[in-house]
Amino acid sequence: MNARKFSRVNFQVDATVKAAGHQFHGQVENLSMSGMFMICDERLQLGEHVDMSIILSGVVPEINVTISGKVSRIVENGIGFIFEKTDIDSYTHLKNIVSYNFEDADKIMDEIHHAIDEKIAAET
Repeated sequence: MNARKFSRVNFQVDATVKAAGHQFHGQVENLSMSGMFMICDERLQLGEHVDMSIILSGVVPEINVTISGKVSRIVENGIGFIFEKTDIDSYTHLKNIVSYNFEDADKIMDEIHHAIDEKIAAET
């Protein structure tokens, strides 16, 4: 059974992670609206809080997608992260990245709307 709420897309781009007073770089392998997997040699603790920055170069000015989250998975070649908090501009850029790189942009929008509905229902 697949517990993912959001579709994952392959998207290779450099990212920077700040955790516990240090910073390191890696290569994003894939991402979704709720997380990403980054190839790197660093080792963090499961559940450790991090600040992530994905730089989209090739556009002027560069786009910086910033997200706070935590470590959700650690494997030999990298780390999986869960996204917890971001600003509206970064959220919009993330939505565009995922929807433009997925074969069915409508499915991505349906997943986002469903997640928003679930959050609203849980808060009422």
